[in-house]
Amino acid sequence: MDNLQIFRIFLSFLLLMGLSCVPITYANDQFIINHSESNLDHRYQYTYDLLQLVIDATDADFGQASLEVSDVIMSRNRILRELQDGQTINVIAEASNLQWNAQLIPIKIPIRKGIQGFRIFIIQKENAETLAKITSIAQLTSLKTGSGSQWSTKVAMQQAGFEVVESIQYDSLFNMLSKGRFVTFGRGVNEVYQEVDQFSLEYPNLVIDENIMLHIPLATYFYVSPNKPRLAQRIEVGLRRIINNGEFERLFYQRHCDSLVKSKLNQRLIFKINNLLISESEMTSIVGKDFLLNPMDDFSVLCKKYH
Repeated sequence: MDNLQIFRIFLSFLLLMGLSCVPITYANDQFIINHSESNLDHRYQYTYDLLQLVIDATDADFGQASLEVSDVIMSRNRILRELQDGQTINVIAEASNLQWNAQLIPIKIPIRKGIQGFRIFIIQKENAETLAKITSIAQLTSLKTGSGSQWSTKVAMQQAGFEVVESIQYDSLFNMLSKGRFVTFGRGVNEVYQEVDQFSLEYPNLVIDENIMLHIPLATYFYVSPNKPRLAQRIEVGLRRIINNGEFERLFYQRHCDSLVKSKLNQRLIFKINNLLISESEMTSIVGKDFLLNPMDDFSVLCKKYH
């Protein structure tokens, strides 16, 4: 073997060793999340910000990622179809759904801590006295109530005996309530105050009932396209990480304390109904039961540490 051959073998060995020492790099993960149901619907901003926090928390081990909000407004049925493919959108934060659990990848950490199941009612001003006199669930279910056609809470309310008036359009429900098509319109504590403010000029006769809370066990999960298992893994790792280091609690309470304190839940008459679509044991299977909010807590005290 001549010197040139020896040199070539040695060079090949060096190149091989060099390649084995190159740090592992990942292609940028691209998260595409759903657009809200209308331009007046800001319910998803918290979930967008939470997902960004998850991405930032996993940057070191998963690599860089981008977060994009789809520019297409879609019904929930279409969202399911698009998520199954994973091209137009690949992740959504949505209420637990048996069909979605079966056809998508759910990360079963209730990212709203159950707050959206704390339902208080938007009503017409003229019906405030009617709500103030209610003392039983039978009296409450005797009043027509409004709901989105594809909302999971609709099923729970129907099973509890409510007569539910439906609309597929989010904005139109406020118009229907204003015109007296139904008496109550249950909204999550995290939604109701902002919504009444947003629609106050158009529907000045709508107010928030101050006496009743309807508790429906409800979890919002991140759902990921079955074609994007890496994104699902990254979300679960990131959520666990920010829960453990306190960043999750900080973001949650910073975004929700104003509504929690204003609602005075522990001073309301609380009715609880079942939700056959989800159990509280499922909601707490990963994070434990203390992770969920307790409506009887005094949030004016709890929230002081986050403000």
